[in-house]
Amino acid sequence: MQTRLLPEKYRSQIAGVLHCYDRVILTGTLPQFCFAKGMTSYLFAHQIRIFDYTKFTAPLREKIREHAEALAHANGIQIEFVRKKNFR
Repeated sequence: MQTRLLPEKYRSQIAGVLHCYDRVILTGTLPQFCFAKGMTSYLFAHQIRIFDYTKFTAPLREKIREHAEALAHANGIQIEFVRKKNFR
């Protein structure tokens, strides 16, 4: 599987590209899950208790983190985890 750069992958949805990234913040929504009732419905349909949400998402979170760290390492990029909300 060949990895494509974001500007190539989403060329039709991008109006312009800034180079020399200082940091990259990716945001987005999944319409089915981006509100409480939607996520609750998904969990209910898959017989997952809402109180088990963190256990349900932990493997996916770790998989995403491991993949991001592997990509960063392969490209000589250092990841810095920022724990503060108002950090610039």
